[in-house]
Amino acid sequence: MRTIARLCLLWICVTGLESYGSAQARPNHKTVEWQSIRGVNFFPSYASNAHEAWSRFDATVVDRELGWARGLGFNSVRVWLSVAAYEKAPSDFNRHLRRFMDLCRKHRLTVMLVLFDCCGIEPRRDAVPATVYQAYRQFLQDSRLTTAERELVKTRYQQFAEGRGREMWVDVSPNSPFDILFWQSWSPNPGLRRLQSREGWSGLERYVESILELGTQEPFVIAFDMMNEPGCLFDFPPGMNRTRAETTVRDFVRHMSRYARSKYPTAVLTIGSQSISQMKALADETTILSFHTYERGAELKSELAEATAFAQSQNKPVLLTECLANTDNWLKTHGEESLASDDGQLRHYQETLPVIQRSRIGWYSWGFIAGRMFTPFTDILYPNGYRRPAAVYLEWQLRQE
Repeated sequence: MRTIARLCLLWICVTGLESYGSAQARPNHKTVEWQSIRGVNFFPSYASNAHEAWSRFDATVVDRELGWARGLGFNSVRVWLSVAAYEKAPSDFNRHLRRFMDLCRKHRLTVMLVLFDCCGIEPRRDAVPATVYQAYRQFLQDSRLTTAERELVKTRYQQFAEGRGREMWVDVSPNSPFDILFWQSWSPNPGLRRLQSREGWSGLERYVESILELGTQEPFVIAFDMMNEPGCLFDFPPGMNRTRAETTVRDFVRHMSRYARSKYPTAVLTIGSQSISQMKALADETTILSFHTYERGAELKSELAEATAFAQSQNKPVLLTECLANTDNWLKTHGEESLASDDGQLRHYQETLPVIQRSRIGWYSWGFIAGRMFTPFTDILYPNGYRRPAAVYLEWQLRQE
């Protein structure tokens, strides 16, 4: 009988029966089958970042692409929100979010909403377009950078800047960090300039409360990710060093997590940590644990085992909320050619996906539809629906499960 009950609960979580909308059936960390999550980080193909995804919301495209996600075998999506889009037009943003959740219900996909994000480079008013190759050459000659920093630019980006990224355009300012070559149009949400003064946090509290008010009414929203990768810091305001930035972000995440819990005590909260050590440091602020890894082979197995052991010690579920992207851990070598091709991506999935599946940890992959995002070499579908070999393999693997 216990097995039958668990199967019924799993069916409810991934099919979206109308009865799941009752108040008694709201998701919580004990009722959701976290180990059964097979999700994808979702960005519509028309958007280059989260702000565009919501300010230019296109329900027709989103509907089609969520259908493709379900067709591949995914049962959940992790979705970035945008403070800027919300504050520009709150009613439009809320309407778009409701429509998005309706479409997820239609395609039987649960949802994790990401409220804030540290990753990226804040836009500059004086930025001008240049090719990645031109910008790369400028950074190699930039007197602001130390010799070690210029060598790091070369190690990370030479292959990309002289290869597939050579003719790609990027907006660069005289004071842009060199990692603009990677992040391009991706910007933090809301950014360190907004966070450095606590006086601005009250407006962000209103945003948090609005999102949780909507999300807790929708049973398909299974968790709220309060901050994606709080330690992913590249773009510091004048006078702020890394140590102060890390302290500012840590205090902000803790404040907002506790604020959210005070308003909605039963909401399932997590923090998308970019490492297991960060996940451990922020464990007290979360209902469920989550972390990211793009390691491969023995390093991947070791991290999965460590995360599992820590989750058991905390008596909390754990999710791998970013994984699988065919990259050498992103900033070791950006856009590594041996992994970026169809054959390289397929080999990567064949080597990595079974390891993640055997870990019995629920997961969200990175890389879905090649559109206007900054990492197209990790995507497995084209906007016309064409599936790269890795997508075919992933669908086959999920069907075997």
